[in-house]
Amino acid sequence: MGKLKKSLLILGMLIGILYSMLMMSTSSQAQQDDITSLVKERKYPEAVAQLKIQLKTSTDVETRTQFYYQLGEIYYNYTQQYPEALKAYERILGLKDKGIPIAEVYLTYIKIGDVYSRMGNYDRAIQYFQALVDMAPETHFVHNIGLRKIRDIDNALKNKKDQEEIIRKYKGTQLAAVAQFQIAELYRTHSQLNQPELAITAYQTLLKNHPYDKLAAEAQWRIAHIRHTVLHQWTFAIDAYKKVADNYPTTNFAAEALFHIGNLHREDSKYYLALEVYDSLLAKYPNFWNMHSVYYWSGMCHEKTQNYSKAHEAYNTFLNVYLPNLDPIYYGQIEMYDKSLSEVTEVMEQKIKSLLDKIPHHEITKLETFTNEGKYKEALSIAKKVIATYPNTEFAKKAIALLPSLKHLAAIQNLEAYILNDQLNVAETARTQLQIGTIYERELLNYSKAVDAYNKVVQDHGQSAHAAEALYRIGIIYADILEKPNSAINTFNIITTKYQNTLQAMMATFQVGEIYRKLQRFNEALKAYKTTIGYPEREIYLSGGYKDSYADRALFRIGRVHFEDKRFTDARFAFVEFINTRTDSPRLAAALIYLAIMAQENGDNQQALDYFQQSEKIITNSPIQKQMVVDEVGNLGIQDSDSVTTFLQERQKRIKSE
Repeated sequence: MGKLKKSLLILGMLIGILYSMLMMSTSSQAQQDDITSLVKERKYPEAVAQLKIQLKTSTDVETRTQFYYQLGEIYYNYTQQYPEALKAYERILGLKDKGIPIAEVYLTYIKIGDVYSRMGNYDRAIQYFQALVDMAPETHFVHNIGLRKIRDIDNALKNKKDQEEIIRKYKGTQLAAVAQFQIAELYRTHSQLNQPELAITAYQTLLKNHPYDKLAAEAQWRIAHIRHTVLHQWTFAIDAYKKVADNYPTTNFAAEALFHIGNLHREDSKYYLALEVYDSLLAKYPNFWNMHSVYYWSGMCHEKTQNYSKAHEAYNTFLNVYLPNLDPIYYGQIEMYDKSLSEVTEVMEQKIKSLLDKIPHHEITKLETFTNEGKYKEALSIAKKVIATYPNTEFAKKAIALLPSLKHLAAIQNLEAYILNDQLNVAETARTQLQIGTIYERELLNYSKAVDAYNKVVQDHGQSAHAAEALYRIGIIYADILEKPNSAINTFNIITTKYQNTLQAMMATFQVGEIYRKLQRFNEALKAYKTTIGYPEREIYLSGGYKDSYADRALFRIGRVHFEDKRFTDARFAFVEFINTRTDSPRLAAALIYLAIMAQENGDNQQALDYFQQSEKIITNSPIQKQMVVDEVGNLGIQDSDSVTTFLQERQKRIKSE
């Protein structure tokens, strides 16, 4: 999903460029500012009324275009009056013959297509995107936007049917829950079906039919986030976020939900309510990834309520604990996206200087005592204050050294407290114990305790899907960390036998194939990969239109196993079939390289050259394909992504010189 989000972000930026071009053409900035203020204050009827008044009196074509665009955006983004949004955008096209810039025409076609998608009329949406493709030169980026939107809608509609069939076939199982979630995701995603209201309905169906599934927390989170960021239904959003925090308190989504509730209160100038939420977040979720923003906005709320001592403490923590190692990409979380590290530092130092007050001093020995006694939450609080109060000292260095482990150990203590105090139902207890194992494994790298935690899930909740996930993580630890392939295979076989209708069964089968392949037990590896392909395929959409899945990996590995076992005829057949049937695979370039190498070894230099050239063409401007080449063909001498092109060019040069 991360790569999909990146692709959507790029698309949004491109549309933003077009919108900026439109905005630069207007001469009525003051009127625009008034309307923007009304929208920010959530006074949508007043903003619409103001725009209609301006349209009655304005004769300038560019100004009218801008007003119609703003009107469409309010109807589309804020009030969900899609027919009205359509009328507003169509009025812009009505001005096309009066000389409006072509960039505005392109943007309007995109917006109309989006509105039709939002209304569920995909045929009309595709008509407008196709019109954009036909209108724009092939070299213009909107031409590719139109093609991608058409392709994404077609793929999403097909995927939706596939998921509905899985629900029918596997009714009541975890696979059905996963399929229901994927249908909701298709509706939610702007670049696919773009119907947030139906996405909410689909997530609610999942919650009703699978209330204890591992996806339930994320489904409730998605409902809240759609109401917040897409539909701009602030009151409904807060209520939905509260359900996340109340019903799934030990998930990562709970921390995100509280953070958004606090921000919504803060944006509504309800600073005391915001601080209550931020304080709860600080207490319950010490390893929250966005904690730097929590401290910053807490400082602002304390400043607004004239609690300057607390404001100074919060700002100081942000400045000295988080900012030094904060990636600039996260500056936008504190509304400083346009500033450099030095500029952010200067702003914070000025704030702290203006709020300076006496900060309580804490002894480093107290921190060490609490740590030794296992009072990790108290130790974590002291460590942060030591770092904030005594930067660049030996005390701070000791606290910094302890901080990474303390935050995760404190999080584990919180999770264990939920279990010990009987605050969770059976399903949540299992999921929480699983999360404890995950923290030991991925954050603390304490694999022995991770295995113990996972085994407790299996022992106490052996019939749940969480047990399958726990066994899978144990198998991965055995295979990848402890290098105990037999133990790993035994663990994975338990999953495929006892938990057949789970995602982990498919994943475990694939991992068995991986282990056998590395052990050069090729026939057993082939059997495992072929079994993997038999499971329902769950696709992951990547940038560039590529799709990944375990089936895709398994099909590719079949060719690779034949190659590694020197069954070159079978390998050629497998890879040719792969490139013909998996046209959206991120492994196309890698498959072509294997085919090229085999052709070259077979003396067919022209065929080898063709395959190398096809591979080089595919990896151009495709980091995903290039990385897959490194992952899948690295054993043939490719060390990193920078050497992929060099490898291909040298191979071609060698062939041409023969």
